Amino acid sequence: MNASDPSEAGAASSANPGKTPPGHLVVQVYDEDAGGPPFTIDGGPGEKVAKMVEAVYAKLKRDPNPEDRLTCLATGEDVRQYGDLHLREYASGRCSDLVWTFVRDTGGAGE
Repeated sequence: MNASDPSEAGAASSANPGKTPPGHLVVQVYDEDAGGPPFTIDGGPGEKVAKMVEAVYAKLKRDPNPEDRLTCLATGEDVRQYGDLHLREYASGRCSDLVWTFVRDTGGAGE
């Protein structure tokens, strides 16, 4: 990883809490089980969606579970299926508003 490359700067700006580095894209994530306002993660436009998914789990302090649902709010599509896309590419065609919802495997409607 090259720290001087903004596309590889990392999925969460832990060095600058509360500040998004220039050029980074911000993803809002609603934890449907916890309720309340969304939390945010950010990544450079060249960051892989898979890395952003890892950042979601890190914020939630949970291990990834394939039964969890992490979806784009606008389309209802599973975010993880686009793990190989760069964040800019994903935002320009798959989930333009970058608002995701998270539901644990045992929570949410339908359980």
